[in-house]
Amino acid sequence: MFNQAELAHWREVLLKLRDRLDAESTQIRAEATHASGGESTGGFSNMPTHLGDDGSQESEEAVTFGMAENEATLVREVEDALARIQEHRFGACEDCDKRIPKTRLTALPYARHCFSCAEKRALSKKAS
Repeated sequence: MFNQAELAHWREVLLKLRDRLDAESTQIRAEATHASGGESTGGFSNMPTHLGDDGSQESEEAVTFGMAENEATLVREVEDALARIQEHRFGACEDCDKRIPKTRLTALPYARHCFSCAEKRALSKKAS
């Protein structure tokens, strides 16, 4: 699919992306841990809280944990793309085996599918 120089380029892109995602994930987890500690809202742990405050904190925690899950999913996708580079399968659509355009890989360097197959998958998920 790609020559060695191109694969080296995509490997470097993916490694930088993985490092950034790891840093963001660490920060999100730290914020989630801090937020659940009680003092992040500016209050004291021995002070009574309002029911609405509790709901807001739970909502913030749910959003934060959702973000952490998304980061973890992206890290797995990047790891899978790095494995595809090692296996010389990077850049080939997993459904139709056609080459994934560089424009798509520039936007999503961990893309598994060409645009056409990705669109078909999205439409079939939406229909079910």
